[in-house]
Amino acid sequence: MTSESLVENDLYVNLVERYSDMVTRICYVRFNCLADAEDCWQNVFVKLYASKEMWQKSEDYLRRWLITVTLNECRDMHRKLFRRNHYDIDKLVIAHIEDFDRSLLHAVKALPYKYSEVIYLYHFEGYNVSEISGILGRNENTIKSQLKRGREMLKDVIENE
Repeated sequence: MTSESLVENDLYVNLVERYSDMVTRICYVRFNCLADAEDCWQNVFVKLYASKEMWQKSEDYLRRWLITVTLNECRDMHRKLFRRNHYDIDKLVIAHIEDFDRSLLHAVKALPYKYSEVIYLYHFEGYNVSEISGILGRNENTIKSQLKRGREMLKDVIENE
C-alpha cells in the first residue's frame, strides 16, 4: 500500500467514525428492522467511499450531503422492502447509540415517516426550517406544518406510552 492510499484510508475511516452515529440514527428512524437499517447504512458509506471528492468538502457540506444520501437511500430501500414480508421488531438493541434516548427515538419512529424525518432533522440534528427545506426539497411552509403536526402527534404518542 502506498502512503497516499494509507492517508486516504485513514481519512475515510475518520469520516465513517465521525458520521456513523448520525447515519445510523436516520436509518433506524426509517426502518423497523435492524438488518435493513444496517444495509442502508452500509450503502450510504459505500457511496461516500465512491465519492472521494466529497471527502475534501467542508464539514457542513459533507454532513448535509450524507443526510441527503441517507434519506434517499432509505426511500429507495423502503420501496424495495415494501414488496417483501418482514416483521416489526419493537425492541431493538443498537450498540453504537448507547447514549441516545431510545424511548424518545421509539416515539419518533412511531410517527408517519414524513413527520419523523422532519422532527429528527430539526430536533436531533439541529437543522433549522430553511436548511431542512433545502435538504428535503420541500417548501419551508410545508416543513413548518409538518413540524407542528409531527410535534402534536409525538405528544400523543408519548402520552399514550
